[in-house]
Amino acid sequence: MPAVSKSKQTQFDSEVLTPSASSNRLYRCEQANRRAPARQKFRKPDRHGRGFTLIELLVVIAIIAILASLVLPALARAKEKAKTVKCLSNEKQIALGYLLYASDNSDCLPLAADLRNASPCEWFWEISRYIASKTTSVTNLDASNKVVACPSAKLKNPALDAIPGREAYGGYGHNYVYLGYFEEPERVKTGSITKPTTTCMNGDGLDTAPGLFWWNYGYLYPPSEPPWGTSGGVRPYIRHGKGGNYSWADGHVSLTPWRVMSRGENGKIDWFYMPTPSSVKTF
Repeated sequence: MPAVSKSKQTQFDSEVLTPSASSNRLYRCEQANRRAPARQKFRKPDRHGRGFTLIELLVVIAIIAILASLVLPALARAKEKAKTVKCLSNEKQIALGYLLYASDNSDCLPLAADLRNASPCEWFWEISRYIASKTTSVTNLDASNKVVACPSAKLKNPALDAIPGREAYGGYGHNYVYLGYFEEPERVKTGSITKPTTTCMNGDGLDTAPGLFWWNYGYLYPPSEPPWGTSGGVRPYIRHGKGGNYSWADGHVSLTPWRVMSRGENGKIDWFYMPTPSSVKTF
């Protein structure tokens, strides 16, 4: 084996004992990996992974509030419109009940009240066989969930507890001044109504309110007649916005503003309640 020169032996020893460039790089990487967790504590958070700031949340909440203020009133109006349409459908059924009753009773329309106890729902009892289950007495009638209950009526009032047959009142009323109160001679025949398209038979009644008594409910008071026994003058019928739903003697129904009903026509303030142009009050 040839002898190795001293210079080559020194070079060989140097290469063995001194790390190469690649070894140095590997060493630095290992040291960097050990220090990385400590550096990550102080690294700025990634923008894409951060949460909302307070200002951003407030802006979102404000936008939601604005949208709600725009949508909720529209939903409320739509709901009330649906109630008005349902009420109008109820009045159509009531009008049909009136006319069927007249057809079966010598052309006579129903009366407003029961003579025995002044219950204002005699008309409901008389047409109940056509629109609901016939009962033995007006005091056994229940207007709930029937076409004689207006979905917009506000009936919660302790005063109603005194009404005989109070469960029969669902918010509608009879044109009692001109189409019959509670005595048989007061009944009006459909054939005697000369203006059936402008003579209301039934419609949205009064809602419970301070100053009204139990005997004021279930009637349509004409513009010339304040609710009996009350002060403060005529009460407007404005359950559905600016007016109420009415059924007319010819069988049609309509939503009519109170300003129209209370103004009358042809110089007659009670024009829309009178069966003829020359009608007078029955009492």
